[in-house]
Amino acid sequence: MIDIYQFIIDTLVLSLDLILASVPMMAVGVFIAELIISFNITDKLSRFSRPITDYANLHPDCGISFMMAFVSPKAANAMLVKYEREGILSHKEMILAALMNSFPNIVMHWRYLLPVYIPLLGLTGLAYFLILTLVGFIKTFILVVSGRFLLKPRDYEICYVEENVKLSLGQHAKKALNSSVEPLVHILKISIPVLVLVAALINTGVFDIIADNIQSLGSYFPIPPAGFAIIAAQFGSFIAGASVASGLMISGTLTSEEIIITLIAGNILTSVTRGIRFYGSSYAAIFGPKTGAEIQILSIILRNVIMVIVFGILIVLW
Repeated sequence: MIDIYQFIIDTLVLSLDLILASVPMMAVGVFIAELIISFNITDKLSRFSRPITDYANLHPDCGISFMMAFVSPKAANAMLVKYEREGILSHKEMILAALMNSFPNIVMHWRYLLPVYIPLLGLTGLAYFLILTLVGFIKTFILVVSGRFLLKPRDYEICYVEENVKLSLGQHAKKALNSSVEPLVHILKISIPVLVLVAALINTGVFDIIADNIQSLGSYFPIPPAGFAIIAAQFGSFIAGASVASGLMISGTLTSEEIIITLIAGNILTSVTRGIRFYGSSYAAIFGPKTGAEIQILSIILRNVIMVIVFGILIVLW
């Protein structure tokens, strides 16, 4: 029987952890968006990504969010929410731009992945990381081309008013801070209840049940029997998966090719549970439950379709 008081305490503590991990970066994203507007440098920043946004029929400000995603995906997505609320982006543009923002996030994962994969798996780990990066690039390319056909071309004018009085850095920051309050309050009204709900679901073991059911699907992938130990470990963490893979490779149980194949299969299977956990603290908290779910589902489906194709090609080649 569940101790209701302990459950409430655990949920509140976990909720606080999720809020502290998510809300500050959302606030940073909104503030940076307002600071960019205050300095009137939108045109200068967007010119670097303008070829991509122009081809995809996206507003140039989506390019600013894309660049910001290399630093903080949550801050970048918070910028998109602000742009939609102000009428700068349509709902369809925001969703497409949010899906594209996942590529910088994948690329910047080298900070966490390479220090684990290279020491444990050497060139095999590097090859696996490059495959993940390639999948992210293909996904982004598909999204850019999709925007070309799904969005109507529009002439965007980046207009801004030259101020007669030059503001200091502090004055610009104060102006941006004041302008950030309204959109941030709107985001927090959605994000905080969602994060509390996610914490409650985690503590009730819902995500663990889902993981157990999905893990059984591994038998449908043509991988060596020893590889299932890697997949089981991947449901815990990518570090655990890499550690098990390292032991199997060193012992000669699995070849480098079999390790990569197995890691890809595990990545596909764990994407659902990984996405569910990430959904609450990122997409739902920023975009709201409905739009957040739409973005998360589309992202997982598109990425997994590409991953399955890559998996099939490697099976044939190897």
